[in-house]
Amino acid sequence: MDGAAVMPTSASAASLTLMNQQGSEVERWDFGGKNTYRLGRGDGNDILLPFTWVSRQHAMIQVEENGVHNLIDLGSANGTTVNGRRIYTPTPLRSGDMIGIGKTQLVFLNDATAAGGQTIDEAELADNQTVAFVEKEIVTVLLCDIHGFTRLAEQLGDQQISKLLQIWSEEVTTLVRKHGGIVDKFIGDAVMAMWIGGKDQRSAILSAMQAAMAIKDATRLLGANWPGKALTLEIGSALNTGEAVLGNMGGRGHRDYTVVGDMVNVAFRLEGMTSQENGVDLIVGHDTAAYLDEIESCFTARTFTLKGKETPIEAFVCSFTQLGRYLERYVGAG
Repeated sequence: MDGAAVMPTSASAASLTLMNQQGSEVERWDFGGKNTYRLGRGDGNDILLPFTWVSRQHAMIQVEENGVHNLIDLGSANGTTVNGRRIYTPTPLRSGDMIGIGKTQLVFLNDATAAGGQTIDEAELADNQTVAFVEKEIVTVLLCDIHGFTRLAEQLGDQQISKLLQIWSEEVTTLVRKHGGIVDKFIGDAVMAMWIGGKDQRSAILSAMQAAMAIKDATRLLGANWPGKALTLEIGSALNTGEAVLGNMGGRGHRDYTVVGDMVNVAFRLEGMTSQENGVDLIVGHDTAAYLDEIESCFTARTFTLKGKETPIEAFVCSFTQLGRYLERYVGAG
């Protein structure tokens, strides 16, 4: 779903050009009239790149209200680069930048000028406005949180707990990307990641479940191998799916690509209901479960009363052992 149309500074001022190995132009796409453009080999992309090394939904270009174009990788398998450097966060494009989509090379050009004669790039550097939202999407959000972190921090002290969080954050980021997700943010001992599933929400949700299992394993291993003293490290997780607003928000120097909406708030509340003692390692929101096959085979339906919600929330709970059984049964199923 596209957001409100962006009024270009001049008609077709910005463009993207596909180049061949000899450096000649193969195809060109002009930007204008929209604020979101998707790149990939699947049907429905604005910029279709029908190559096996390109993911079905590989990347996205967001046009801000001031005309700046941001390139965002959508958790692609082969990655996206700007001038040879792989990107992991929204990256403003400058005229002449070379974009790599797998083996495919594209050139971004932007000849637009802002009021006062500045180029768009110069205007962006001076801009201090809050950036408008990108668009509404159906998103799956994964929350993972280390259990008993306050007690753990007291046990280890500031220096060691900081080191543990640094190692954990790096490993979690790698695992989320491996399973096609995007790390939205770390909040102390918790991570929030998202999967923009497009038409195939089921695959996105299963990928998020695989990521949760991998994060659980990595967290336990980190604790078991901690220098000086083995630690028992466990996580609680929650998955929720629904319509949310994706945006590149903030002022100058502090822009973050993030997802906001009620479904995110519900995910946070559900994660807080996980309990090691009761064998509840993962809670899956009702709307997430609706995309899955036979969820009752490994999950148990429960009703939760959440803070800020007048109506009880239906969800499904399981242990990581039960989640493993479910993934063995359904990952790779048609």
